[in-house]
Amino acid sequence: MKNVTPERSETREERDTKTSSSLVDRTDLILAIIIFAVCGFLYFVTTRFEKASEQMSQNIPPEWFPQLLLVFIMILTLIVPFEHFFKGKEVLAKDRQARVKPISIATAALLCAILLLMPWLGTFLTMVFICFLLPILWGERRLTIILPFAIVFPGIVTLLFTKVLRVYFEAGIWSSIF
Repeated sequence: MKNVTPERSETREERDTKTSSSLVDRTDLILAIIIFAVCGFLYFVTTRFEKASEQMSQNIPPEWFPQLLLVFIMILTLIVPFEHFFKGKEVLAKDRQARVKPISIATAALLCAILLLMPWLGTFLTMVFICFLLPILWGERRLTIILPFAIVFPGIVTLLFTKVLRVYFEAGIWSSIF
């Protein structure tokens, strides 16, 4: 009797290398299409913004800024389907197989929770909470470093925007106190 060994099934990477000789990576192309769709919708939304007066626009009108940002994101997205040329398919396959780390999910959840409180807290307190809680979440335990950072950094940002740029933030609960 002959010794028959079962045939080994191919892995996904082996199938991709055999059948995929295309210029673009399919997964990256789908991701790029989704990003383009979201940016296109948001660009449409920005066309409905109220026009600012001429006094408010020094170089470019304020309603153009989100449009420029969206166009920049779409230009960068053009690179995504060709990413496998820069990193190599093996590196991308390995990166995609890696699970999302729990700290990433915890960071996103914390930021979403704090941002939901932003209308009540106001911009300054929101920045303070983020600057205080994120380092603690990421493992920093030295309060002598965290506390000054959580107070000084939002303070500098607020002074820069309110005094230099004359952009005022949402006051939140500060408005009822002062």
